[in-house]
Amino acid sequence: MIPGLNTNVTRGGIEYHVQTEDLGRGNPYVLTLVFRAGAIIAREKVNYRELLGEGAPEAQIKRFIDQQHQRIIQGILAGQPQGSAASAPVQQPPSQAAAAPPKPSLPPADKSLDQLITQYLRSRGATKPR
Repeated sequence: MIPGLNTNVTRGGIEYHVQTEDLGRGNPYVLTLVFRAGAIIAREKVNYRELLGEGAPEAQIKRFIDQQHQRIIQGILAGQPQGSAASAPVQQPPSQAAAAPPKPSLPPADKSLDQLITQYLRSRGATKPR
């Protein structure tokens, strides 16, 4: 398994954390998550076996990881909103994806992480600990 990449990016006074990792040859996906205030606001999961072939060398997979990571960062810096956390996996090679990046919108940052957790717990019927 190839080590992952982590980068903090600031755009318009908002800090994002971009994390990209290889899920391993047994689960041949490159997964990129974009976080804002600790919450996942976007994800992209690409099957690299389908794009690079069964026996792709580690160096080629590493380049693929780097390209996906940088493409997401450049999208954030360019002000292009990223896909939502529930979006379907994008199955395009980096060359095609760079030509036509996805254009969904970012959710508003109107609630703190504590408020989101409280809302989630209440929806599950949980009560406050005593």
